[in-house]
Amino acid sequence: MKKVTKKQYSHAPQFVAQLKRIEQAIGKSQLQLATQLLNQLAPMASHDPRLFLLGSRVAEVAGNAEGMLQAAHKAHQLEPQWPVASARLADVLASRGEAKQALAMAGLAMNQAVTQNTLDVELLSKAVMMARRFGQHALALQWLRESERFFPNDVNHKRQVALCLADCGDFDSALTDLSSLLQMRPGDPVLLGDRFRTAVRAGQFAQAIADGQALLALDPGNEEWVFYLSVARGETPPTLPGAMVTALFDQYAARFDREMVVQLKYKLPREVAAMVERWFPEKKVDVLDLGCGTGLLGVCLGPIRGAMVGVDLSAEMIAQASRHGVYHQFHQVNVLDALRATPDAEYSLITALDVFTYVGDLGPVIGNANRILSSDGRFVFSCEDACTGEADYSLRGAFRYQHKRGYVQRLLEDAGFQHIQIEDRVLRYEADAPVTGFLVVACKGEKQTAKLPKRTTRSVKVARATQ
Repeated sequence: MKKVTKKQYSHAPQFVAQLKRIEQAIGKSQLQLATQLLNQLAPMASHDPRLFLLGSRVAEVAGNAEGMLQAAHKAHQLEPQWPVASARLADVLASRGEAKQALAMAGLAMNQAVTQNTLDVELLSKAVMMARRFGQHALALQWLRESERFFPNDVNHKRQVALCLADCGDFDSALTDLSSLLQMRPGDPVLLGDRFRTAVRAGQFAQAIADGQALLALDPGNEEWVFYLSVARGETPPTLPGAMVTALFDQYAARFDREMVVQLKYKLPREVAAMVERWFPEKKVDVLDLGCGTGLLGVCLGPIRGAMVGVDLSAEMIAQASRHGVYHQFHQVNVLDALRATPDAEYSLITALDVFTYVGDLGPVIGNANRILSSDGRFVFSCEDACTGEADYSLRGAFRYQHKRGYVQRLLEDAGFQHIQIEDRVLRYEADAPVTGFLVVACKGEKQTAKLPKRTTRSVKVARATQ
């Protein structure tokens, strides 16, 4: 009987069938079976990159980040000109927040696929999504333009081009392209939604109102359409819809820490953690971290002798936070629902840092926060500062809420907080310009809140302020 070589076996029908079995096992989370099958094939095909791609996926499902990376690296090392291997390594690097390396590898995969005439929708979509995820909208547009010959009449491809044009600030071109697509597919709810959002961003409110009304006629209960239509009509919605917040931060999670801490000079988690350590020197404290994000407060505070519970709408942000091993539990739910579902006097500290930029009406939040705090508990949160003469809360261009100090103080007093300190802060920087706001420390009981360090504070005890 003729001996079958490793290279020949790699292309044999029975080998391919085994690869499919492994894929099916991974899809069903049957990791033990998938690993067993991989081990059976390895002696005959130890240099086949497909085995390592599958091994990387097994490691991903198992939560083994290092194994996932090592296997992806090995697959690419074995077949460095294969776009599939390059794209997989790019995905793994992106999941680790390594933006520069991930985008470089995605660019390599795109170039290989275009050169080899093997570019497909899946590879292109992943590359474009990755570029947008890391805020590289011009790069995403470049890849879409370079791939147009592969998808000459593809409506979704043209749609992605329009969305990238909008992300790059070319709203006129984006709206023109979306309107052309709607002429091809009149009333298409996806395209109509794209034009609606883009028209609001562009300030073309007549078009936005028309599109919004058409969309609500199709889906009357859609919170996102209600929100955008309110904005187009010059109204201020009470809060951002949860789906919008989730989409924003799922996309932002991988680059959140790098951009917030390094580029935007975001220091609140570190400063608040230092305050908590002064209040609770032995770290005997139960903390509810609202809008915990990637867990920056937990990282700065470190392990505590109590419960550290994180709340966030974004599964991707929670996944990043869980890697630190500081939080004891997470809840993927919006801030108000989390507070409503919490029993009375459950926590001694509630934090909400850079969270209320996505919540306008703070009345229900502050009332429930007081209820679930222990008798001497503290509520620590930040807000962006509204301009004089504005309403109690208002939206600015990037759909972020700003609040007036007097409004926040009034709500805290009405909810029963006994000591309220409000301090001016530079919350972060955007385009090298400071974003001004204030940090609030509200104490529920009679125990006076320790003064905020090295800064001028505004301290009020059951006295209504006017603004």
